[in-house]
This record gives sequence, structure tokens and C-alpha cells, in this order.
Amino acid sequence: MDADQGPGARGPRRARRAARIGAVVAVLGLGVALGVRAAADGAPAPAAGATGPAAAAARAVQGESLTLLDHRRVSLGSLHGRPVMVWFVAGGCASCAASIPVVAAHLGAFTRAGTRILVQGMYGAFSQDRAGTAALASFGKAAAGKAFASPAWTWGVASERLTAALDPSGVPDAYLLLDAAGRITCHNSVPVSTMGALLARLPARATAGG
Repeated sequence: MDADQGPGARGPRRARRAARIGAVVAVLGLGVALGVRAAADGAPAPAAGATGPAAAAARAVQGESLTLLDHRRVSLGSLHGRPVMVWFVAGGCASCAASIPVVAAHLGAFTRAGTRILVQGMYGAFSQDRAGTAALASFGKAAAGKAFASPAWTWGVASERLTAALDPSGVPDAYLLLDAAGRITCHNSVPVSTMGALLARLPARATAGG
């Protein structure tokens, strides 16, 4: 039996497992505290208050990082002082590939609503090095075409902690709407199927259309 397989190693392994489970529970607790609820009809979750533990947790999420396509590493919070849609995608995700051109066709609606779109390559699906950002760009260009270059959205690769905080299930094509203060107001998935509900939840109540 290897040294790390012996009885003496069981305690540390159990401790690490408990820590991982505790981290997941904490993330799920954050979702509850922020009033996040996934709904088939895209119904919004109640926004959290400006003070208290929930607000502190929300501010902590804003500090988590992502790597942009130009290789700058920035915090989530630094990219918005206005509403933002955070959307997680993964290479090889068929629904992501179908959703990207649909979102691209409605970029004008998001712009009119003053809402930035932040497309996040999920941690593990894309690496945070040059190869990973190049793979994300290639995936986005193939699906969005010329609209990929629009300033209405920003593309980057999320860190492990950012992915775990906002997409703990690890399922791609999930999105969240955050208000200007960084509070989650809506949580849903698959824009190709939920675009109507998504547009209805934009701050300016933008209607469909480019």
C-alpha cells in the first residue's frame, strides 16, 4: 500500500473532501442569500439588500478574476458599474453554439438597455493561457460571425473561483443578470430557448430586435 493510501492519510483526505463539500455548500448558500433562483420561465430573483452578509458576499464575488482575450487579468467588478449579463460557455457545448448567434442578433437590445454582456469561457473548458483565450475566440467567431467584434459584449476565461461562485453546477450555457451594484436579479440558462424572458428582464425592458 502506498504511503498516501494508508490509514494515516484518510484523515487529511477526509478533511479535504469536507472542505470541498463545505465550499460548495457555501456557494449554494450565497445563491440563496442573494435571492438567486433558477426558473424555467426566467422569472427574476429578488435583489439582495445593500448591507449585511449577502451584500458582503456579493462584493467578494466582484473581486474574482477572469482573463480577457487580450490576456489582461481583471476582476469581475472592474468591468461594470452598470447592469451586466454574465454568461458561461464551453467549447463543444451545442446549446452554447446555438445560443451565441441568437444573443448576437439581439445585441442592440442589450445596448439600448444599458446592459453589458460578459461571455465567460468556463474554467476547465478553456485554459487561462494564450491557447485557451485563442480557443475561446475561435469558438465565439465561428458561432457569432462578424458580430463577435461588437463592443456590446466582452469575452474572457473565468477563473476557477469565479466559475464555482456563479456557476457551481458546472453546466454551460447558464447566465445571470446583475444590477449596477453587482446583485444577482435573474438566473437562467440556454438563451436560444429563453431569449424572450431574458429580454423582458433587461432594465430598460428592451424588445426583441438587433
